[in-house]
Amino acid sequence: MRHKIKYPAILFFVFLFFTPFLSAEILDEKIVTITVAKKDNLVNISKTWLENPHDWKRISNFNQLKNFNLIYPGQRIKIPVKLLKGIPMEGVVTFIKGDVWACPEGTEARSVLKKADVVGQGAQIETGKESAVEITFEDGSAFFLRPETRVSIRTARQRQPYFMIRRLFVPAGRTMMHIQKSTGGESRFEIHTPSAVSAARGTQFRVSVDNDKTTRTEVLDGMVGVAGTGKEVMLDSGQGTWVEKGKQPNTPQTLLPPPALEGLRPLYQSVPIDFSLAMPQKAVAARVIVAKDPEMKDVVKEVVVQKGDPVPKIMLPDGNYYCQTLSMSPAGLEGIPLAPQGFKVRTNPFPPFVQRPVNGEELKTKRVEVEWLKVGDAASYSVQVSKESDFKNLYRNIEGITGTRQSIVLEEYGVYYLRVCAIAEDDFKGLWSDAISFSVVEPPKAPEGMAPAVDKKTITIRWQEMGPDMTYLFQMAKDPLFKEVLLEKTTNVSDVRFDRPKKGGTYYVRVRAVDPDGYEGRFTPAQAFEIKTFPYADVGAIVTWVIGALIIIL
Repeated sequence: MRHKIKYPAILFFVFLFFTPFLSAEILDEKIVTITVAKKDNLVNISKTWLENPHDWKRISNFNQLKNFNLIYPGQRIKIPVKLLKGIPMEGVVTFIKGDVWACPEGTEARSVLKKADVVGQGAQIETGKESAVEITFEDGSAFFLRPETRVSIRTARQRQPYFMIRRLFVPAGRTMMHIQKSTGGESRFEIHTPSAVSAARGTQFRVSVDNDKTTRTEVLDGMVGVAGTGKEVMLDSGQGTWVEKGKQPNTPQTLLPPPALEGLRPLYQSVPIDFSLAMPQKAVAARVIVAKDPEMKDVVKEVVVQKGDPVPKIMLPDGNYYCQTLSMSPAGLEGIPLAPQGFKVRTNPFPPFVQRPVNGEELKTKRVEVEWLKVGDAASYSVQVSKESDFKNLYRNIEGITGTRQSIVLEEYGVYYLRVCAIAEDDFKGLWSDAISFSVVEPPKAPEGMAPAVDKKTITIRWQEMGPDMTYLFQMAKDPLFKEVLLEKTTNVSDVRFDRPKKGGTYYVRVRAVDPDGYEGRFTPAQAFEIKTFPYADVGAIVTWVIGALIIIL
């Protein structure tokens, strides 16, 4: 009897409904037993059940049949699971970044791949520059394609609930395989390249193909067999090999430990990111990977650093990141990856730009007006003033400023340093601005005055000479508060002479020094002098009294 039930429902119907004619008894995960039906022969059974119908001879030998043409209804035929046709398996896109394309089997039309898309046997997948994709199967096994990688899914089938076979062809690029250890003992995951075949069970390994078609395989966990030109080598965890096209695999090498990250800070408030590498002795280079996730899938920067060279400048926007390194051997094998090291970039809010006072400015007032440019992400600002450039000891510390200016009164003269920082809405404090220095200059001292010299016609006032290029402001008034100035003179010498006042009485004088920039010092204490005149009023009063008295007498 011919089996006309078409794949993929064969297993389902045979196992459940065809038991009167054909029973399938799973003895273990490696063998399936078929009960021969009427009119069956070994060739037809092979066409129905085997992936390769020409394996009927292997079935005959496996069952020790004396004559493969002589099988009878009810007879039981054992078939190794690995020879069976399987149910097609499909993978799902579980991660994608950048430009990734897929070409379904039997078509030449290339379509953009998206997350949650399904890809199956025969599909071709390609990643663009700075792109990546992860394809995950229902058993949890997955392959991850790095940028500029191509892969074809040649086979993806499940032959038994716990027996799976997947074959990928990688003509160029870098892949990472994560194979679940729960798959059956006969399950296989094979990576074919132009120069080698890497096959594994229950492992994690990398396969890469460079421009000259050399294949490199590095095992992180489990065991992988690498075959090429009739020879196979087995790689244990922590081993790798390379296969040049048309040649046999090289002797396995121990993978190098990762370079240590030196100087990587947990928080960067300015870019570029700076750190260095301490490479193992045998390493010739290192791969540095920066990603947004600890699984190192969402890569934002990847560079290869030659031994002895500095790490290139890495510019990153604000966010949380992880850094991983791998050593590279002279043969180009990449070593054990460093556990991802997390760090944060937070450059916002930016340091404010201080407009006033100007760096190096001399201020001639103790009230300092500080002004800075507005920062976009700032909710408030802080201002610090110190007499030390390292700001270890603060003279003023003002916080919670919501505007972009602040008036500060300083009690002492001298040199000061000032800086401003912006604070975000979440209370994150940005970097301080560049420190600017300024000095509060003490005004010229009041010159020491000498006693006024008064003669019959003039008055001379002298005071202390305060130095070259100084000028002096002289004032005279009738009151000690100088509410009404009677005389004011500016001179560049340390004395002044003026006509003697005609009116008698007490007069007050004072003087102050003015520096070449017009900065005026304090006035000297007021000095007084007396002007005496003939007492005409008193004489008139006496004459009037005398005349009045004479009139009374007479």
